[in-house]
Amino acid sequence: MPNSRSSHFEIGLDLGATLVKAVYVRAGRPITPFESYVCSARNHASLETFLAAHPARRIAATGGGAPRLVESWNGRPPILFVDEFASWGAGERFLLEGAGFTPSAPHLLVSLGTGTSFLSVAANGTVARVGGTALGGGTIRGLGRLLAGESSHEVLVSLARAGDRKKVDLLVGDLYRPGEIALDPSLTASNFGKPGLSRDPRDLMNAAVGLLGENVALMAGAMARCLPRTRGGSRRPTVVYAGTTLRHHDILKEILADVTALAGAEARFLPSGEFTGAIGALAGARAREAAP
Repeated sequence: MPNSRSSHFEIGLDLGATLVKAVYVRAGRPITPFESYVCSARNHASLETFLAAHPARRIAATGGGAPRLVESWNGRPPILFVDEFASWGAGERFLLEGAGFTPSAPHLLVSLGTGTSFLSVAANGTVARVGGTALGGGTIRGLGRLLAGESSHEVLVSLARAGDRKKVDLLVGDLYRPGEIALDPSLTASNFGKPGLSRDPRDLMNAAVGLLGENVALMAGAMARCLPRTRGGSRRPTVVYAGTTLRHHDILKEILADVTALAGAEARFLPSGEFTGAIGALAGARAREAAP
C-alpha cells in the first residue's frame, strides 16, 4: 500500500519523440480540470524531478517513450503502460466536454506531433489508426535548423508569422492566366518551387508551415470523406486536430482549416489538445483499475 506521502497525485504521461507531456490531479479528483507540465523528451532529469515533486498514487504512460520508462522505473507506484491510440480516443472524449462543438460521428482525430497519425473515431468511441505521415512538428524543427538556424518552437512560429510563402511557393496563378484552368490562382502548385525563391528565414519558415499544413489537411480531408457515414446524414465529416505542433500556431491552424474545407471536411481544434494522450493514459489507467 502506498504511504500517505505517495498518494497525493495521479499522473498521466505522454512520452513523444520530442516532448513529454504530463497532466496531474489530486488523487481521486476528476481528471478535468488538470494541471500540466511539459519538458524535452531528452531531459530525463527534468522528468525525474517532476515525478519526485509530485508523489503519486497512480502513474500512467503512453507514447513511443513509455515502454522504456516503464522498464527503467524503480520508483513507486509502478508505471502502467496504456496503448497510445486508445489513450488519444479517451483523452479526446474528456476534452470534447468543454470544447464547444460536437464532431460528426464517425470523425477523424489527427495527432500532430513529431509525425502525424490519423485516427478514426466511431460513434461508439472505438478508435482505429487509419493512416499517418512522416510530416509533422519534427519536419518544421528540422527545416528550421537547416533554413533558419533555429529549432525552438516559439522562435519558428514567430518567424513563420512574419513571413510570406508566396515568395517561396510556386502558385497556380504563377503558371496560368485567369480563366486558363479551373483552379483558384492562390493554390500552391509546388511547395518551395518558385524560381529565385526568397532566402529570408521568415519566408522560408512560412513556406515550411504551408508544406506541412496543406499536405496534412489534404490527407485528413480525403480520409475523413472515406469514413462510413450515418445513413441519411448530410453533414460534412469533422476532422479534429490536436497535438503539440499546434501550440500557439495560428498560421498552421488557419492553413489546416482552409485546406480541410477545400478537401470537403470541417476542421475543428481540440482545446488543450497537446495533452490528449496524457489525459487518455490516466483515464485508461483508472478504467483498468475499476474493471472487474
